[in-house]
Amino acid sequence: MVTLGKALKGILLVIVVFALFWAGTILFWRIRNTDPGVGESVGWLLLAPLVVLVSVWGLMRWRRNRRAATNDKPDTPAQAPEISDAAPTRLNLLAAALRLPAGETPTEALQGLMKPQVPKLHGTLRDAQGLPLFAAPVPLLTAAALDAVTLELNRLAGMTMPVEESTRRSLALLLPVFDELLMELAAARPEEGPTDERVIAGLRHRSSPTRSAPVLVRVMLPASSPSSLFPLCEKMMRGRVEDLGLATGLGWRFQFEGAKGGTAFWSRLAEPDEGEQWQLWLAAASLIDPERLQSLQRQGTLMSSRTPEGMIPGEGAAGVLLGPAETDAEAVSCRGPYDVATGDVDSPQARVRKMTKALRPEQATDQPLPDLLISNADYRSGSFEEAALLALSLNPDLDAGRQLLALGRAGALDNATPMAMLALVWQALRDGHETVAILFVDEQQGRRVAEFTAAPLPQNQTQPSPTAAAESE
Repeated sequence: MVTLGKALKGILLVIVVFALFWAGTILFWRIRNTDPGVGESVGWLLLAPLVVLVSVWGLMRWRRNRRAATNDKPDTPAQAPEISDAAPTRLNLLAAALRLPAGETPTEALQGLMKPQVPKLHGTLRDAQGLPLFAAPVPLLTAAALDAVTLELNRLAGMTMPVEESTRRSLALLLPVFDELLMELAAARPEEGPTDERVIAGLRHRSSPTRSAPVLVRVMLPASSPSSLFPLCEKMMRGRVEDLGLATGLGWRFQFEGAKGGTAFWSRLAEPDEGEQWQLWLAAASLIDPERLQSLQRQGTLMSSRTPEGMIPGEGAAGVLLGPAETDAEAVSCRGPYDVATGDVDSPQARVRKMTKALRPEQATDQPLPDLLISNADYRSGSFEEAALLALSLNPDLDAGRQLLALGRAGALDNATPMAMLALVWQALRDGHETVAILFVDEQQGRRVAEFTAAPLPQNQTQPSPTAAAESE
């Protein structure tokens, strides 16, 4: 596929070669005081540059074909991923909630992403030339909700403080998600047992009621959020906990993160370390910010009439509720996520083969085939095509139109993307999908792939270790 950039480079190369030949030849003739004939003029001014261009094109094509042939070679036994007997990760996913441009609930978002995505122009956002920008805001986010967040932060801080537009939009989306998961936690946790009094050897003994497991809340805010905002956000969230009567009998601990790209999330998903505690994982981000959009436009990454393969700025919030280790009624088995190094691979087919080998080692042929793949593919060149190749490699019967969800085409979510993908996986398993695969593409860190099943996989089933999928040097 010839892009505009490649065409411009080709035209520039032709101009440079002809200009050099003409300037050098004419200068040589003037120095030698030569009067060339028609044949000599045509030969040096037309045929010679064409011969050089054809030679350069042939050399580049030969190198490209050789590199593609090297990438397309099947992996040798020395390069094959190492296989271990590690058991799949067990996640006690009890509930999920989200707010996305594609839908305000996991069900709505899943159904919305199964439909063709059409980029839409924002009503008020403009670029440097005054033209409207493509964007994907969450429809329910009103000015009143944004002002309420700003007023609450100022009240807790005891002063008027500047709040970035992306931060207050993220919090306005995150707080309703937090409220929904608190209600799910209130319904899922066991009630405290009654106090029991007994008389033993003439002494009255009172047994304390059964205490619920503590609650750990992990919150990932936009990477641009200052750390000074974290204590204020914790106060806001603790106030909601008290309003629901969940502060008594439960120990609450909050951890705030500003990691970018979801790296911390994938590491945590591989080793959730649930233990004897409840966990609330939350993430929110928003690119609907004039300052952030100006920065992205200067980088040339936004979708526009000149860059149709750019990204669409979006926003969203998502969260999941995980139960303690003994709560296994809603257990989900997760194979991965596996890090697949693809920086030295140019061929999409070769990248897909490496990802497929990570999820489908030869020793594990009885795994159920995924009937849904969720990725962060967007409108950039090759993004959706790579996800489609992986989906068909895992299951040739997949319908790319409805069973391949491109989350990035509904709006880029920045570091909230991994959490949104997990919430969609939870809903897909509840809807009856037996196995759901995910593909997360990070341009700097490579690819991460994983598979989720609603029922625990056999403990003796082999799988590659998360780090073994990367190609050995």
